[in-house]
Amino acid sequence: MTDSPSTVRRVSPLSRRERTGIVALAVPNLEEPYFAELTTLLARGAEARGLSILIQQTEGDHQREIDIANGVGLPATDGLIHIPRSLTVGDLTRRTSPGPLVLLGEHIAVSPFTHISIDNRRTADLATSHLASVGCRRVAFIGPRLSRPSDAADQRFTGYRDAVARLGIAEDAALIVAVDAFTAEEGAAALRRLHASGTPFDGIVCSNDSVAFGVLAELHAVGLTVPADVAVIGIDNVHAASYSVPALTSVAPDDQGIVEAAFTELERQMAAPPGADVPVRHIVVDATVIARASTAR
Repeated sequence: MTDSPSTVRRVSPLSRRERTGIVALAVPNLEEPYFAELTTLLARGAEARGLSILIQQTEGDHQREIDIANGVGLPATDGLIHIPRSLTVGDLTRRTSPGPLVLLGEHIAVSPFTHISIDNRRTADLATSHLASVGCRRVAFIGPRLSRPSDAADQRFTGYRDAVARLGIAEDAALIVAVDAFTAEEGAAALRRLHASGTPFDGIVCSNDSVAFGVLAELHAVGLTVPADVAVIGIDNVHAASYSVPALTSVAPDDQGIVEAAFTELERQMAAPPGADVPVRHIVVDATVIARASTAR
């Protein structure tokens, strides 16, 4: 985990309010397994600190994210952990209800607010490098988001391209297949298009584990064996990765590190005296390849 203190400082709340013991959490979509599992860890982290979590699902809607940042429709809380998908720095600087705030994720990379993120570029580089290490030379990437852009997808695609160029494995535009969302359905549809194109491939980096689950199912449907014919790796290391058939190799971010950093930073802001300058921190957590059967060559 890296911690980069910023020279920019934000002022903590102007007046001390009675503690409520409640922290709000804005999350894009709990149907996505990674967000559901991270929310569970955050709820447990809150409980361990004597706090309760108020979960607000945003669906990535811009106005909804702004409303939650401003406390619209919410009871009084001690602070906010926000996983934005469309919120901007301008939206945050215009908050009508400022208070302790920690941002999670890569959507807002630079801001005068404390921010905890995964190095998505590095996770995809690790994934691609792992496939190369088990002998893959024509590695596909399923996961750029063209019609519905995503900061995570963009960074992971860049990491894939970094590794392909560095390792000298095949660079072929036909190996790149876009998706509209990080879902198993999109992964399966993307694999069908890749297979139908006739483009040879022996490895697949999937933009997340949900996409990978769809890819695994469709590889079986078209008669390709994993990992003998095609090795597959995902990103996020959700719980179900251990139980797919075959078990899915995945790049695991330090989710517990995200939780610990989120509450450490939030509590630091909550404890600051009224009007105090609180240093802003940008924390990037580590990631590790968890090798399983889908790449066991």
